[in-house]
Amino acid sequence: MLQNKNIRLLLGIIGTLILGYLLWNVRFIIYYFFAAAIIAFIARPLMRLLNEVKFKDWEMPNWLKSATVLVTFVFIIIGLFKLIVPTVIEQAHIISEIDANTVVSRVQPVIESASEWMKKANIDESELQTILNKEVNKIFSMGDIGNYVKNILSGISDSIIAAFSILFISFFLIKDGNIVDNVVESITPDKYLEKIKTILNETKDLLTRYFVGVVIQNSIIMLIVTVGLMVLGVKNALLIGFLAGIFNIIPYVGPLLGGLIGISLAATGQLEAHPDVALTAFVLKALIPFAVAQVLDNFILQPLIFSKSVKAHPLEIFIVILSAGSLAGLIGMIVAVPAYSFIRIVAKEFFNGYKVVQGLTKDL
Repeated sequence: MLQNKNIRLLLGIIGTLILGYLLWNVRFIIYYFFAAAIIAFIARPLMRLLNEVKFKDWEMPNWLKSATVLVTFVFIIIGLFKLIVPTVIEQAHIISEIDANTVVSRVQPVIESASEWMKKANIDESELQTILNKEVNKIFSMGDIGNYVKNILSGISDSIIAAFSILFISFFLIKDGNIVDNVVESITPDKYLEKIKTILNETKDLLTRYFVGVVIQNSIIMLIVTVGLMVLGVKNALLIGFLAGIFNIIPYVGPLLGGLIGISLAATGQLEAHPDVALTAFVLKALIPFAVAQVLDNFILQPLIFSKSVKAHPLEIFIVILSAGSLAGLIGMIVAVPAYSFIRIVAKEFFNGYKVVQGLTKDL
């Protein structure tokens, strides 16, 4: 008897290792599935809207609704690419032609104004100048920056395959909204079936609210930064605003990265268009839309999204995101909120007898 148990345990371990190995080697399919699932969550409100579209006794079939939603997404993405890609290529060309000495001469007044502070801090100004020259030359002497563009273009075929795969999976997840539910329920023991059904339904509703909220949040950030920079006369405002919205997906760190890249792009555009304008004053002016966007995001958008969609306290979310970031880096920070939301729903169904679980899930 004991020998049979040991054999079963050994077979179970071997089976788990084989499954883990197979999943690791096809992990790109798992990435595609998760990307498709996010699209399906975002598409749910649109599907509900299309459910109301009726002409007398005729109602749109599910396949047509799903196709309509996906075509809408594709047109939006293509439109963004048509606006953004030419600007990216132009910006790469501008950066490759910027004279490093010009950049150093424009930053020189900033160094000189800070010379008193550097003396107090025992920093050698000439040494700093040498370092600055070296680093700027390193950046702008990438006369081979065209190679970077070529590398990006060479990955287009992989991107097309990924896009097709994600859209294909998305179509069926949107069309057959219960396809995942049916698979999970088919392998669930009867005694847990009702709890699993509740978990699946609550997870879909909660993650739909969350992802739709994130899309709205980052679209507003994109709009504020783009319009603000346009009003200030900054070149490539649309590209910079787009990047600000994309990077804002990464909690806390993303806005800093988006702002840094955005200001760098704005500064290079300014150097190319108006080489005689004071760069420091321009950078400070260009920071205004980013500052306005972040104040709005931190004090209005995020509290609304977290309280209405995932029904969690902002401090609770902050701790979860920091913990996930320390465990899994930027990816962990991005998936922290949806993963934590799912864990709370599961805990509510299976461990609701514990006070700590009751406290964390009381608003669900």
